Amino acid sequence: MCGICGLITTGTKPERSAIDGMNEALRHRGPDGGGIWIRENVALGHRRLAIIDPKGGEQPMGDDDGRLQITYNGELYNYRLLRLELERLGVRFHSDSDTEVVLKSYRVWGEECVRKFRGMFAFGIADFRERKLFLARDHFGIKPLLYCDIPGLFAFASELGALKTLPQFPRNPDLRAIDQFLWLQYIPAPRTAYACAKKLPPGHTLAVSFDGAVATPRSYVHHIFTPDHFRSGPEWLEALRAALDASVRAHCIADVPFGAFLSGGVDSSAVVEAMSRTLTQPVKTFTIAFREPEFDESMHAQTVAKACGTEHTVEVVEPDALGILPDLVQHYGEPFGDSSAVPTYYVSRLARASVPMVLSGDGGDEAFAGYNTYRSWMTLAAADRTQERWQSMIEYIGRSTRMQLWKEDFRDVVADRCEVFDDAFAWTRTFSPANVAQYMDLHTYLPNCILTKVDIASMMHGLEVRTPFTDTAIWRLALSIPERWNMRRGSDGQWEGKCLLKELLKDVLPQSAVKRPKQGFAVPIDRWFARGGCLHGTLQERLLASDTPLSQFFDPDAVSRILHGERSGPKWLLLVLDEWLRQEEVS
Repeated sequence: MCGICGLITTGTKPERSAIDGMNEALRHRGPDGGGIWIRENVALGHRRLAIIDPKGGEQPMGDDDGRLQITYNGELYNYRLLRLELERLGVRFHSDSDTEVVLKSYRVWGEECVRKFRGMFAFGIADFRERKLFLARDHFGIKPLLYCDIPGLFAFASELGALKTLPQFPRNPDLRAIDQFLWLQYIPAPRTAYACAKKLPPGHTLAVSFDGAVATPRSYVHHIFTPDHFRSGPEWLEALRAALDASVRAHCIADVPFGAFLSGGVDSSAVVEAMSRTLTQPVKTFTIAFREPEFDESMHAQTVAKACGTEHTVEVVEPDALGILPDLVQHYGEPFGDSSAVPTYYVSRLARASVPMVLSGDGGDEAFAGYNTYRSWMTLAAADRTQERWQSMIEYIGRSTRMQLWKEDFRDVVADRCEVFDDAFAWTRTFSPANVAQYMDLHTYLPNCILTKVDIASMMHGLEVRTPFTDTAIWRLALSIPERWNMRRGSDGQWEGKCLLKELLKDVLPQSAVKRPKQGFAVPIDRWFARGGCLHGTLQERLLASDTPLSQFFDPDAVSRILHGERSGPKWLLLVLDEWLRQEEVS
């Protein structure tokens, strides 16, 4: 896995110092090496974490006649099949890397090459015949790709931090995006916290001509639920087992040692169980433990590790949320409020001490309807399952509170609808209730929160995380599973999710892993922020201080009401925003 960056200048040749600065800002993503390439008014940069073909995959990489140059971040799990297809067409290869397969695929199939790819990726290809830069991001948004378009300069990168090294980069905040952060705990694509910068949405490509003209991002994939009502229960189980095993095998292709995150929940346990049957050596698994019993899942992970015969590593951590917050905020580059970034940081650090790559269970809840939110959604009457109700179920700070929070001069940024949710919900009219919820999370929460959290927190330590549940082959199956196989009422009359996956695992994993309730990967911020908690006083002093940058935008009395309220989530969001604004003032 890697960090990528690049730029196009108009009217002048790129300064070497500019691309060097961008590339250096991504060093943590690629500790195994880096490269810079400049030609005419185009510059590309690359930092490499070598997972496949460590000796032959240096980048930026060009083709034989100098027409193309690529900087690529990701892994293609079908690159060997694509290579065979290309070789049959007469294409010659000089390395065993998937990077060269991406480059040659573009040469043969053009922009449509992305439809053939299976994996996680973000890349930029400079095409000197077409005089354009071609950018692409994977189907689900596993890998990030951000860009800015300002007079005289177009630039792209894996992280906002690289864009922010450019002297021309304006720091003007997008206040509507900040309001969306307070609403959702993340800023959904295409917005960023900066008015001049955007995220390329998942499953999209973007063409930029060498004269600086930027086209509209183009979607190359769409996920539609089309249930297959003719398979029996045993047939669904057989299909799911085949798809999961195939995905895990594909995600285990690597030329370096690797392992897996293991929480002891259904999703990570399913991945580890499949790995243990696929690999000839014991799987290396990693878990962090907490001293607070209600947050500690390590005993469940230990049970699964024993059942699967893994080489298990557990580390007890006492999260220093305030201590690592500045580093987290710096790497996310904008306000990001999912507090599970804190434990993800620690488990990534633990794993990286042993391996450069791991598999995780992220995406299983979306694919097989596992979130507790879905259970609440299913209990609603059909007339109540509206977009507005869905957004109210997932919001962190509601519209009325945000209206009170913003000072009067800024209240026009507060909206009661979000364009990303509008676009997604419009496609769900014919879907079953559970499929509606899955679709909404697939296009909002999964890419903008879950996958963003994992990518940044793991790459801070130079660790690649692969997600077998977030895979085109898995989702081809998931999109065809009728709702009744994933969600059913239990004997107590309550809805239960992820039924098909649990049925698949009931005879191969301990019942404690299969049957226990859904538990998020969380830290005890409720306890920390409560009156008498270890961070209560610090939080009050920091966010109510006269020098807090929050006071520029927010009413102090409204901030105080949030801090004295019961809910810890909004307090964490304000703390993250305060830290980001402080860093912006310093930079």
